[in-house]
Amino acid sequence: MAATGAVKALNIISAAWYQKSVLGCFQSLPLLSQSRYYAARKGTREKAKKKKVKKEVQKVGFIPKKLRNKVEENLTFEMCRGDDLSKPERVDNVWIEAFHQPKIYSFEEAIEYHRQSHHSSMYNSPNAFVHAFLQLNMMGPKPTKMVEKFARTVDIPHPFDHGEKRTIVAFCNDPKLAELADKAGASISGGLQLIKNIQTGVIPIADYDYAVAHPDIMTELSVIKGLMKRKYPSPRGGTLGFDLPQLIKKILHGIKYEIRPHERQLQYGTGTILFGRLNMDVKQLEENFVAVIKDVEKSRPKRDGDFIFRASIESYPTTELLSVNFSKYLVEEASEVDSDNEEENVAVN
Repeated sequence: MAATGAVKALNIISAAWYQKSVLGCFQSLPLLSQSRYYAARKGTREKAKKKKVKKEVQKVGFIPKKLRNKVEENLTFEMCRGDDLSKPERVDNVWIEAFHQPKIYSFEEAIEYHRQSHHSSMYNSPNAFVHAFLQLNMMGPKPTKMVEKFARTVDIPHPFDHGEKRTIVAFCNDPKLAELADKAGASISGGLQLIKNIQTGVIPIADYDYAVAHPDIMTELSVIKGLMKRKYPSPRGGTLGFDLPQLIKKILHGIKYEIRPHERQLQYGTGTILFGRLNMDVKQLEENFVAVIKDVEKSRPKRDGDFIFRASIESYPTTELLSVNFSKYLVEEASEVDSDNEEENVAVN
């Protein structure tokens, strides 16, 4: 028992000596810790946070092969235009359009077929809009230069309800001309007093979609040119002229359209142009269609060959395109121009 107590006492003494001599030395030494006197590299913390965030993978259902996104490559003009002559001709009244030459309808036939499909027993839309879908060769005078997209307004001979509300302000000094402008359909018309009201903010110009003017008031109208911005009348925009009633009627009843080149083939252009309703008379629809064709043809470049190479009639909600023979209308116009030139030559001689 005495030996055991002596051993315990010796262990206590040795532990105290170790604590005092050895550990005391370490306590007297300065603490060694990592210190940094510079900023972390820019974006390090952001990258670390992004690694921690789990990316959510969105599950996409089945997509048909035709609707899947493909690598966008430049298309050839022949691919866009299509080689109809290489396809076999139709042998009966039932055929697959993708594998046969398309049928060319007369204008009357195309309208009649659309009327049948829009009958009350089918789509029940006898008053549907009728559009002309035009396909164009946008090559310019040189093969390397293409016609850029353009927008125009065509004045059709038979106006119809196109579904758009257009407000017009007319500027002129003559009170009688202002009355004619009001009768033609202008929302408001006037001269110097109207300009002052717009300048002072009594009449906001933003409330009107278009502005037309007579040339005799252009000097006074320049005061509010900054307020009008793109609405400022100009001959190029068809809003400046001597015949205000005619300008107003063209804006109210005219059809705006745009011809755009394809994103992957600039030589191939298309345009969808509204020209009437199905319940209109066929002759009126045809005359509107001819006006559209001739107006687009005015933008053709100076080169040989066709500018419009295909015209189709469509009427929503159907997606059916019925190709029509439009070239005869352009031939008639060319013959009329030639006859006029001959009459002028005879008169001169």
